[in-house]
Amino acid sequence: MAKFHIKWLKNESLMPQDPAMMAKLQLSMLEGVKASLKSGKLTDWGSYCDASGGYCVMEGNEAEIFDEILKWYPYVSFDAKPVLSVDQVIGGINKAMTESKPK
Repeated sequence: MAKFHIKWLKNESLMPQDPAMMAKLQLSMLEGVKASLKSGKLTDWGSYCDASGGYCVMEGNEAEIFDEILKWYPYVSFDAKPVLSVDQVIGGINKAMTESKPK
């Protein structure tokens, strides 16, 4: 199963201007984040200290990632990238070295 590092940014233009409504919306979204963490859909989540956005880590295929992040659209925008483990990187380097040796 692929692992994805996802940067997320709040779409400030869609946030309510009323502070109470903004807090209610954000707390509602954070309860969804907690549920996704509890279910294992998210394996890690964090917010930048300037409150502009943050990151999360998910495992799955592209369609599963899309389905999960679509829940937050358009209030949040995403930049999702698949990532490799250290062992996958080592394996790739070793393979490239073996294939580049003269025959």
